[in-house]
Amino acid sequence: MHSIRYTRQLRETLSQGDREFKLALQFGVFSRKTISPLPAGRFRVVNHIDNTTQKLTSKQLHTHGNIGRAMKLGAFVLSPERPRDY
Repeated sequence: MHSIRYTRQLRETLSQGDREFKLALQFGVFSRKTISPLPAGRFRVVNHIDNTTQKLTSKQLHTHGNIGRAMKLGAFVLSPERPRDY
């Protein structure tokens, strides 16, 4: 699995479309998310646990939820498989 540490890396990873990521939580548990690029530098984030969707700016990725903190800690990783259709 490849760790995503910066928003720039996330954009590069999403340059070919949607990707699935894992956010490491305590006790070896992961939160799965599918992230898609949107126009104007925004992101669509689908949270697999409850199938909710968020549309976030780069700044909001770091302030809304745990993605920014996980990136900072090296706990936000690219899943090797492609995402499911939503």
